[in-house]
Amino acid sequence: MDVKVQLDFPHEYQVAVVPTVGTEVPVRIPDAGEPVESLLVKISSPGAAAWVGSFARGFDTNDLVTGVYGWPDGVSVGVVSAGYGYVVRANDPKSWVRLQPMPITDVRVMAEHKLVIVADFTHIYAYGSEKSMWKSERLSWDGITITQVATNHVFGIAWDAGEDKEVEFALDVRTGEHTGGAKPWAKR
Repeated sequence: MDVKVQLDFPHEYQVAVVPTVGTEVPVRIPDAGEPVESLLVKISSPGAAAWVGSFARGFDTNDLVTGVYGWPDGVSVGVVSAGYGYVVRANDPKSWVRLQPMPITDVRVMAEHKLVIVADFTHIYAYGSEKSMWKSERLSWDGITITQVATNHVFGIAWDAGEDKEVEFALDVRTGEHTGGAKPWAKR
């Protein structure tokens, strides 16, 4: 499994993807009551004990995103495990939330905007330091490929089932507004 680690925002914690748990008892996120396939991440934060998070995999495939990402607030870590996304405080493993969407198909960090951009099969979402900033309109019938990230825009290709082809889109990361893309909600 290929795990991307991208810590672009200022932070004081350290993270390491670990293949197995040593003597530590991992913190299961979420706690399903029994062990499940997971991504193991050791997180160390000043003033707090280091801990290992066992982040449940969303799907039984290696085709979906798996990675560890710095979060714009500088004290949290974003973890995507085979399509399921979580944000957890580096110094408090009990303080976590699950990200929408499910599954996550792509993650892009835009440090200059203090945003983490997350895509699924039909929409793109932007998360800032404290909350969700915006969700795009539906861009695709079923499939988004981000082809480029520029200073203020995300460019990509979306599937248009009505036209039976891929169509380009451009999305402004400051507002979430876009041009192009498929328009599954529009009458034809």
